[in-house]
Amino acid sequence: MMLSEGDRASLERKFAQGMKEDITLLLFFDEGSATAKELIDLANTLSQMTPKIKVDIQLVDGGKNPRMRELHIEHWPCLVLVKGDFARIRYYGIPAGYELPSLIDAIVELSSTSTPLSPKAKSALATVRRRANIKIFILTTCQFCPTVARHAYRGAIESPRVTTEIIDSRMFPDLATRHSVMGVPKIILNDNLDITGAITDVEFFGKLRDSDHALIDSIYG
Repeated sequence: MMLSEGDRASLERKFAQGMKEDITLLLFFDEGSATAKELIDLANTLSQMTPKIKVDIQLVDGGKNPRMRELHIEHWPCLVLVKGDFARIRYYGIPAGYELPSLIDAIVELSSTSTPLSPKAKSALATVRRRANIKIFILTTCQFCPTVARHAYRGAIESPRVTTEIIDSRMFPDLATRHSVMGVPKIILNDNLDITGAITDVEFFGKLRDSDHALIDSIYG
């Protein structure tokens, strides 16, 4: 990953000032794939900026990798943010372009277990009572996608019930087609509520609560 001296210095300061606990970048990919080198390069570049970022490289072995199966990861390349037994932030693809700054924020905020979510957003998130899955389909060239990705990252950090998956639509066209992605950011909540476009964090977690209710209705309605 090519960074200017100014960008590198800025990231080093951000990590030094914001990170408290170690974060592992857990990578899953096919050996020799075109994206493998790029993903490893990104992870190693970040790990060189602070001793608090570790890198764990795993080959998928056709989906048979036991760590991958343990985390219920079915697609790759994939980058998982890990802290202790936390592994609920997953990025499918290469977090480049507009997506890199939001991933950096997720690393720092997970390390410190602190996010800038507003009290209203945290209250809305607290209404989510069951396990929740968030999928955000993005493009790395989309200026609006990182805002929604940050909501999703922060939901996973703040709530033990939330798992977040950020998916590059261009790298995973079959998944994008399966979820009828016609524009980004496309938000899929609990696989039963779809939203296209950017929304506020309070709206986001209110919709996550609604998707939980919708799931209950679909079961008992």
